[in-house]
Amino acid sequence: MRYRVQLLGLVLIVMSFLSGFHGVIPVMAQSEEVVQVVYFYSPTCPHCNVVKAEVLPPLEARYGESLEIAHLDTSLPQGQALWQAAVERYEPSLIGVPMIVIGDKVLVGSLEIPQQLPIYIEQYLLAGGVGWPDLPGIETAVADLASPVNDTATLRTRFMRDPLGNSVSVVVLVALLISIVLVIRPRRWQQRLTTRLPNWAMLVVLTIGLAAAIYLSYVDTTGAEAFCGPVGDCNTVQQSEYAFIFGFLPLAVVGVIGYLSIMGVYVYNTWIRPDSDLLHAATFLMSFFGLGVSVFLTYLQPFVIGATCAWCLTSALCMMADTLMSAGKGWPAVERRLPFLALLVAPAGRSGARRARYARRRRSARRFR
Repeated sequence: MRYRVQLLGLVLIVMSFLSGFHGVIPVMAQSEEVVQVVYFYSPTCPHCNVVKAEVLPPLEARYGESLEIAHLDTSLPQGQALWQAAVERYEPSLIGVPMIVIGDKVLVGSLEIPQQLPIYIEQYLLAGGVGWPDLPGIETAVADLASPVNDTATLRTRFMRDPLGNSVSVVVLVALLISIVLVIRPRRWQQRLTTRLPNWAMLVVLTIGLAAAIYLSYVDTTGAEAFCGPVGDCNTVQQSEYAFIFGFLPLAVVGVIGYLSIMGVYVYNTWIRPDSDLLHAATFLMSFFGLGVSVFLTYLQPFVIGATCAWCLTSALCMMADTLMSAGKGWPAVERRLPFLALLVAPAGRSGARRARYARRRRSARRFR
């Protein structure tokens, strides 16, 4: 009886020992199988940062050497070429980053990737693993990733990602800054320019800017690939965090609203209720504000994002022309209706006279109350 109890205890110990390795043995058997995944991202894409920081690290820790992920930066020529090749080959329903290619499967977005990627990893591991996607140059790109990806880049590195397009952005930026200097104060040539131009000239400029904003809104809201022409990389710009307000509202949509507002006020003040001081002032001030925003966004393209959007530059130039054309009637209207704004930009020698005129208008206004 004593030996039976000892034998039973030994059997229980062996069974417990084996059961403890029950979940380890399959993993050890699968450790030779590898799933290779390509992850396309943009350094300025907030959704890419979510996937990189919150989705991929737990999977890499869980599967260890059984999972290999190649991080390819779409803001660089090599990553951009492979991303475009993947889009052409697999034709995903959504186009953009973050994008995962695993086998013949494509996942896009910070919602689809965490939901579907673990499932596909398990399926491919059970099937014996899967190699890199069949994309031209993928082996070379993976070999170049010997060191960890570093998203920080110097200003020169960002600029050299698209030297031709970014050089065009710098030229446009200089033109925008010069235009601000020209319209920051009222000048006589502004009125001469306004009188020499036909009324429809400004409407044409606004229509061109509105068309560019509408097209970019379509790209942002549908995820379609933007046509940029021979200069620039519109898709990289539109995929950056600066293309959205609060992380979800496309900036291009705000641009459409701005152009429609300026156009509506201008049309009403030109053909329906001509020469209203308040409407002249509103047209000029809205245009000037849009010019300031355009300066900031144009600066971001070559020096922060490292890419240039031709449609964005078109909109910026239209806003510049609109501001120059509206200053001739806008500044006199601002001086009459909003004199305190004119005081802010008055030259030192003229500020006293402007303040005196402002005080006289205030006294006249009180007299008629």
